[in-house]
Parts: sequence; structure tokens; C-alpha cells
Amino acid sequence: MMGKKAVELYRCKNQHVTDAYDKAVFNICLQREKNGYKSFHLCGCEPGVGTTSVVMELAISLSCAGWKTVILDGDLRKGNNYKRLNADNKKGLADYVRGDIEKKDMIYKTNWPLLDYIPCGTINGENPLHLLYASKMAEVMEILEKKYDFVLIDVPSVNSSVDANIFAVKSDATIMVTAMDGSSKKCLEDAYEELIANSANVVGVIENKMRAGAVPRGEHGAGAADFPPADRAHG
Repeated sequence: MMGKKAVELYRCKNQHVTDAYDKAVFNICLQREKNGYKSFHLCGCEPGVGTTSVVMELAISLSCAGWKTVILDGDLRKGNNYKRLNADNKKGLADYVRGDIEKKDMIYKTNWPLLDYIPCGTINGENPLHLLYASKMAEVMEILEKKYDFVLIDVPSVNSSVDANIFAVKSDATIMVTAMDGSSKKCLEDAYEELIANSANVVGVIENKMRAGAVPRGEHGAGAADFPPADRAHG
């Protein structure tokens, strides 16, 4: 695949927001140092909490800190036409798992030197579960963990499909995303309990979409106490 266009990713210009993400990245790096975790699967406790934005900000922060990082779009239920980032990048994860392209053709450079991006790819009417359970999906994770320092996987919310649970067991750790101004504590707890029931290694929660000037809540939510409550992002 010749002449692939680089994916352009941009950080939020609010310094308080970037500082919050940098603090979260510090704790992600601690997880790598203490436990050897490299692949982190991020999922919302419900739709609309801004998981994709959180993934991008974390990935950019990691790359700025000198870590070779890749974002994997694991949402195979939405076609590329519905995703702004994938507008010019049609081939990706699904195409590789299906055997239509080579490994190098699913990986795209970004405008950040140490950050790459893998689109979800084209879905040809097949059930996404068939792709998620394919033997080549396990091969993808193995390849990425060898090639990169960090793999951040963006997947649908816990209560919208089983995909979050599938990726939870394919990755080293799970980080939940919730909206401070929208998600209820019960929603967060229900999502946490479902992930745990499916053997997810939940290491933390990031609160997104915090109102300007809001005071972060002291509670951690759903018992994810291994991730300090300071890791809250304002979307």
C-alpha cells in the first residue's frame, strides 16, 4: 500500500487538561515498570463518555515522553465512514485479520514521531465477533507488544457490546472511562462488575468531561483503587 497519508492527531490546548493526562501517563508507566504491562484496553462505562479522545491524549502524552506507542482502533462495529480519524485510511485491523493486507499496511504514521495508528479497517458485512475471535487477532497483539512500548486499544463501551470483555482478556490491563457530568456511580459499578466477571484486569478509572473549575471527587468508583484518583481528565 503506497503513499499512505499520515493520521493527524491534536492535543487539547488547555494546560490543565494536558497536565491531567500527563499524571495519568505517569501511573500507566508505573504499571509497566511494576507489572510489565504494555497493552492497555480503554472502554467507557457507557457510550458517549469520550473514550477515543482519552485514548488519543494518553497516546500523545506517552509519545512525548519518549515511548513508542500505537493506538489500535478495536471498534469493529462502526465502519470507517463514521470515524473522522479513519476518513482517509480505509484499510486496517479487520483487513489484516481477514488476510487481505500485510502487517505493514495496517499501520499508519501520525504527526507525532513516536506514535502510530491502526484503523479498524473495512467490515464486509461479517460478524465482528468472528474477527475478534480469529487466531490472527491474537497474533496482532503479540506483534504490537513486541514492536511498541505501549499499545492503547480503543473499544466500544462495556454496555454496548461484548467487545470490551473480549479485548479485556487480550490485553494486560483495562482502564475504564467515565463522564463526570454524565455517568452515574451505578453505571460505573455495573460496568466494573461485568468486566471483572469476564476476567478483566481493571487497574483504574479516568473521569472525562469534567466541568471547568470542578473539584475532583475523592471516591475512586467501582473499587479500582490501584489507579490514584488524581488521574482525571477534563474533556
